[in-house]
Amino acid sequence: MILAGDVGGTKTYLARFEVAGGLPGTPDGPELVPSAAFPSFEALLHEYLARHPGPVEAACFGVAGAVVDECVRVTNLPWIVDGASLARKLGLRRVHLLNDLVATGYGIAALRPGELDCLQAGDPARDANAGILAPGTGLGESILVRVGRDFLPVPSEGGHADFAARTDDELRVFRAFRERYGRVSYERVLSGPGITALGEHFHQERGAEREWASHVASADEHGPAEVVSARGMDGSCDACVDAMRLFVGVLGAEAGNLALRAVARAGIYLGGGIPPKILPALKWDRFLESFLDKDHLRPLLTTIPVWVILNPRTGLLGAARYAGLAEG
Repeated sequence: MILAGDVGGTKTYLARFEVAGGLPGTPDGPELVPSAAFPSFEALLHEYLARHPGPVEAACFGVAGAVVDECVRVTNLPWIVDGASLARKLGLRRVHLLNDLVATGYGIAALRPGELDCLQAGDPARDANAGILAPGTGLGESILVRVGRDFLPVPSEGGHADFAARTDDELRVFRAFRERYGRVSYERVLSGPGITALGEHFHQERGAEREWASHVASADEHGPAEVVSARGMDGSCDACVDAMRLFVGVLGAEAGNLALRAVARAGIYLGGGIPPKILPALKWDRFLESFLDKDHLRPLLTTIPVWVILNPRTGLLGAARYAGLAEG
């Protein structure tokens, strides 16, 4: 039995799996747990195992952060996940730790028909690389290098690279965010907190601070980002429309950047928690036009498929699949 997890800044998925033929079966004891409710991943895991006791033969966790010497300092949480410590507690020779986007990359092979939504059909090449871009609590990126018939996901912290503005609106956002944060990364824009900050920015530009205060007051535990997204997509708030149009444009442009970096002729996958929730906005012209707007390389970009991953457990499946492959 394999214990697998997808550890994020907002939520953590855990489950046990039997892996056969390189693919995980039906999850046993799947749970979605709020990460911030626990002081550490070990505390979260301890409670999960108390509810789901039983032997574990292998374990793998995809974690939002860079894996260095079998440890991960979790992005957007005050956690350090230590593979050696977890192995001792679980009685295993080794616990496998992966960057969360690497785990998602391994999970793509386990997706079923209907768990991808196509934004651009393109002309996928079976011998080429692919890429993943995943906005959620933060922004994850990974290049999927083609090795034979499979992909080898490359660890990356590309979401923290410097944001490059392309339009006048983006330049104003860059200046406002630089004044607030000191440095502007792509994650500052392409994330849940980024949507909130964009909403606030465009309300301030329009002198609509009272409307923004009303949005903040009406938000649930998920925060104003969902209010901005919903009102931007239904057109009921002009400042929210501005925010979502900029978000979608930047996401398209960075997806195109990733496609160029990887020559990702096998496709670009949009993962993370946000894309399935804003699928109508991703089908605006703004996303694909920004994706394709790469001068003389536009013809190449038109051949690259773009999909939205609809299964929120893709990283969990990938962690289970990796453990099955590693343990043989």
